[in-house]
Parts: sequence; C-alpha cells; structure tokens
Amino acid sequence: MRSKSHKIAVWLGWLGAIPFVASAWMSFANDPAIILLSAELASRYGLAIVIFLGSIHWGLAMADQSYSSSLRYLWSVMPALIATIVFFLEPSSSLTIVIGLLIICWGVDMMFHLNTAMPAWYSRLRHGLTLTAVISLTIVAVRVPI
Repeated sequence: MRSKSHKIAVWLGWLGAIPFVASAWMSFANDPAIILLSAELASRYGLAIVIFLGSIHWGLAMADQSYSSSLRYLWSVMPALIATIVFFLEPSSSLTIVIGLLIICWGVDMMFHLNTAMPAWYSRLRHGLTLTAVISLTIVAVRVPI
C-alpha cells in the first residue's frame, strides 16, 4: 500500500509530464513558429528534468554513507554538467541528446535500484514517466524542421 506522500509524488510526477505531452501536441500545429516553440519547450524542459533526476541522487547520497554514496554524488552532478552544454544548442539539434540523457538517467536509476534501497514505487513511476517523455520528445523531434 502506498503512503500519502508516495501518492503525492506520483501525482506530481505525472503533472510534471504535462509539458512533454503539450509540446508533442503543439508540434502538430500548422504554424512553423509554434512547431519551433514546441521544440524549445520540449528541449529546455527536458534539460531541467535531466538536472532534477541527477539531483535526486545527491539527496540519496546524503542519506546513505556506504560506498555507493560516492558514486551517487559523482553521478548527481553529471546531468547538470552535460545539460549546461546542451542548453546552448539549437532545440531542434538538442532534442535527440535530451532523449538520450533521459534514457541514460533511467538506466542509472535502474542500476541503483537493483543495488540499493531505492523505493520500488519510484522505479515503477520512472518507467512510465520516462516512456512518456521519450515518446513526446521523439514526436517533437520528428515534427521539427531541420
């Protein structure tokens, strides 16, 4: 059974997927300016989420004093460092990188889940949210003119 805080986290996670889905819908507009805006939204929001996903590991590392906490600290800053560079690319160019970063973040989360006490509910949530984000970003990437 999920606690109330887990339910809130799940709700907030899915609310956080709205900008991804909205950008995918926007990319079907007939106006090229709106399509480019959808790429901007998807790319920049995706980078913010990648940074957020890394920062979760900083918090988990502070609560865990085992050997894996050093790895968590190291990993936690990597998404922000990469996102800082990707942020300066054109959104149409950065979408593929953002998709890759989201998949890498998911993979790292799953590796830590297998080796540490990352909650099972969080892993299940990450599966759905990552899939939603990747599909939405892929739609935008296909729709944006190169």
